[in-house]
Amino acid sequence: MNSHVTEAHDMAKRVDCFICGRENLSRNEIGLNKKLIGRNIEKLHCMQCLADYLELSTEDLADRIQEFKDAGCVLFE
Repeated sequence: MNSHVTEAHDMAKRVDCFICGRENLSRNEIGLNKKLIGRNIEKLHCMQCLADYLELSTEDLADRIQEFKDAGCVLFE
């Protein structure tokens, strides 16, 4: 199976933040975890918990999402 198809399928599953328990992370939050931490990550963070973990602001992360989208990254909607 094509790796992009596999990632799209994996990202269609409901995923919750393993730190705070926030339910149903967005595709962009999932994509950001994969881009910044690693594609094989299993425990995902919501935007706020990821910002805390990386010692960044949520605005910084939103900017990164837009940069990845503009570059055509398929992990983002």
